[in-house]
Amino acid sequence: MTIDKILFRLSKEIIESSNLNPYLLGIPKRGDLLAQRISNNLSLENFKHDIGKVDYLPFRDDLDKNVEKDVLEISPEDRDIILIDDVIYTGRTLRASIEAVMYSGRPKSISLLCLIDRGHRELPISPKFVGKNIPTNQDEYVSVFLKEIDSEDKVEVT
Repeated sequence: MTIDKILFRLSKEIIESSNLNPYLLGIPKRGDLLAQRISNNLSLENFKHDIGKVDYLPFRDDLDKNVEKDVLEISPEDRDIILIDDVIYTGRTLRASIEAVMYSGRPKSISLLCLIDRGHRELPISPKFVGKNIPTNQDEYVSVFLKEIDSEDKVEVT
């Protein structure tokens, strides 16, 4: 199954979910590109939503605490947030992303959408929307390549 087909299916799942006015937040560097593609699919279906990206780095627990924290461009207050990332692994990036959203306001709900779920969570975080489960070993690495950056769409496990 191609990445575009997976994103089309995930877009349909968003439409069929109980999120009536979602705010899609991509997690850079590839989650924001996936969010844009999903947004394009939703727009083709005339499904109302907003899109943005979240700067999670100031909220990481393993980086310098003196980095300035920014609020989101659009308030998450009382919104259904869908955080979008390419690969979920330990859950630490998503934890930081959730904290960044909460820093900007209190959303109605936060859901996670990941293209690839590779397992090995360190935190009790599970995505609501999953493109593909790829069980991996701890020493393996999952790479997502997107045509916007890498000139082709593909997923590799090395």
